[in-house]
Amino acid sequence: MRKTVPIFFACNDRYVPYLDVAIISLVSHVSKENDYIITILENEISDANQKILKRHETENVSIEFFDVQKMLDPIKSKLPDMFYFSVAAYFRLFIETSFPQYDKAIYLDSDVILLSDIAELYDTELGDNLVAAVYEQNTDRAPMFTEYVENIIGIPYYTYFNSGVMVMNLKEFRRYGVQERFLKMLTEYNFDSLAPDQEYLNVICHGRVKYLPNCWNKHSFPEPPEGELKLVHYALSNKPWHYAETINGEYFWSYAKESEFYDSILEDFNSFSDADRERDRAAFGELVKSIEAIKSSDRTFRKLWFKKEVQHG
Repeated sequence: MRKTVPIFFACNDRYVPYLDVAIISLVSHVSKENDYIITILENEISDANQKILKRHETENVSIEFFDVQKMLDPIKSKLPDMFYFSVAAYFRLFIETSFPQYDKAIYLDSDVILLSDIAELYDTELGDNLVAAVYEQNTDRAPMFTEYVENIIGIPYYTYFNSGVMVMNLKEFRRYGVQERFLKMLTEYNFDSLAPDQEYLNVICHGRVKYLPNCWNKHSFPEPPEGELKLVHYALSNKPWHYAETINGEYFWSYAKESEFYDSILEDFNSFSDADRERDRAAFGELVKSIEAIKSSDRTFRKLWFKKEVQHG
C-alpha cells in the first residue's frame, strides 16, 4: 500500500531561491514507493516563482501553495517580527485546522538540505506526543541562552526543541487545541520573547515531545551528528549563501547548482560585504541586549503562563 507523506514549508517571495534548493534536495531522495505532497504556506509568492517551484513536481511528488494571509490578517498586528523571524514563521501553527485531511505531517524551515528520504522522518512513531523534534543545539552553548530558557521561558533547557524541523501529530494537535491555546496566549498575554513561534510551541508542547537525534536537524556547529547525517539546517545567520565558512555549507552548494536561482544565489554570496557581516554581528548584540531587557519584563512565559495558567489549572 502506497504511503502519502505530507510536507509543509513556510515561505515568502524573498526566500524562494533557498526554498527551491531545499526542495531540490528533498526530491532527490524520495522513494518511488511513496507519494509526497509538498505544501508551501505562503503570502505573496509571485506567480513566476510559483511556476519555478512547481517544476520540481514528479509522478509521485506534488507541490501546492496555500495563501494564509486571510487567516493572519485579524491577528497580524499581534505577531512580533524580531531579528531573523518573519510572520511566515507562524504559518505552521495553522496547519492543524487548515488541513483536516492529515493526522500527521512534517514541517520544515526553508533553510534546510535533505540528505535522506524524508519518509524516514515521517515514519517516526509519535504515540500521544504532539511533536517529534530535535533539541535546540544553541541552548547550552552559552550560559545566557541556558538561563534564558530556564528562567524566562520556564522550562528545563534540555527539553527546549528547535521548531524548524518537526513531525507534527495533527490528530493530537486538534484534540489538545494547540492553535486555540496559541491564540489565547498571543491575544491575552503576547509574551516578550526572542523566538516567538518556537517559544510558544515549546511551552504548549512541553512534556509531550519525542526527541530525535540531531542528525535530523543538524545545525552548523562543529560537533559530529548523532548518527548518519540526514538533514542540515542553516539556522539563524549561519547561511552558506553568505558565509563561505558555514559548516556543512557544501551540501547547500551541491544542490544550488541545480537551481534556476543559482546565479542570483551566487550573486548574493559574492555581494555579501564586510558591512553585512557587521550587521549580523550587531544583530547578535541586539539579541543579547534583548535578553537583558526581557529579564526585567513582567510579560514572560514563566511569570505569566506557568504561574497563572499551569499552577492554577
